[in-house]
Amino acid sequence: MEGKGQQFWIQDCSAATENILLAAHAQGLGAVWTALYPMDERMQPVSEALKLPSTMIPLCTVVIGYPAETPEPKDKWKPENISYNEFGQKE
Repeated sequence: MEGKGQQFWIQDCSAATENILLAAHAQGLGAVWTALYPMDERMQPVSEALKLPSTMIPLCTVVIGYPAETPEPKDKWKPENISYNEFGQKE
């Protein structure tokens, strides 16, 4: 793909990464998405360690393992953050 469409790889890989996280959770594993792209200081060491060709850009790594604990989920629900039909519109 030419032009700006080339950047769709970011959304494609992000969606695939989220599916990996969901699959790990479904199997009772803990997983965390660690961002790499677009930070050169993060991408370069991973590229070197994995011997990636220059045509491959690492978006992120996913660390997966067995959780040492099972904390309660955080309640992040805030009704004041909800907008209806347009940004900032309350009900």
